[in-house]
Amino acid sequence: MKPVLASILVLIFASCTVRIPDIRITGEKTALENQVLGDYAKIKEDAWMVASERGAGDITITADRRDVVEAVRDREFLKDDVNELKIKGYFGENQQGLLEIVDQSALDRAENIFRENAFLVIERENSARSLIMQRIIETDVKYSSAPEEVYASFFNMNLAESPNKTYYRNKKGEWVKK
Repeated sequence: MKPVLASILVLIFASCTVRIPDIRITGEKTALENQVLGDYAKIKEDAWMVASERGAGDITITADRRDVVEAVRDREFLKDDVNELKIKGYFGENQQGLLEIVDQSALDRAENIFRENAFLVIERENSARSLIMQRIIETDVKYSSAPEEVYASFFNMNLAESPNKTYYRNKKGEWVKK
């Protein structure tokens, strides 16, 4: 009886396979970068809270916070235009967390109204981004001693949100596609 039981157990265990799970290594964010992104998420949440409270009642926020909330709302409003201009190859992300014109001569050849709109979009978007980054830097001492970490965090966040095949400046300053 024991040899039969042993052979059944061997067959059962032989038919079982152990599959090793796939391991994916992804880029890890620094602790400071996670804190920056967390602070930005809080600012975005404030913007949504203010927007939802407008119809229901008054919410009091300080003038400096109001500017940052408006900057977040501006970014949301401009998002489609920014992405369109990135996809067309006119704009790209730079290492300071701002938009930059990739090909000035191509933009100069575009129709007047398109070019003027593109300049307005980049000016408003960069103004909003700068204001938000400056607010984050001012709110915590650890950021004021490392503002480049805030810029790098915004670069990484903006690049992650950019459509595929859009331009960004690498660390060498060269334009490459995502």
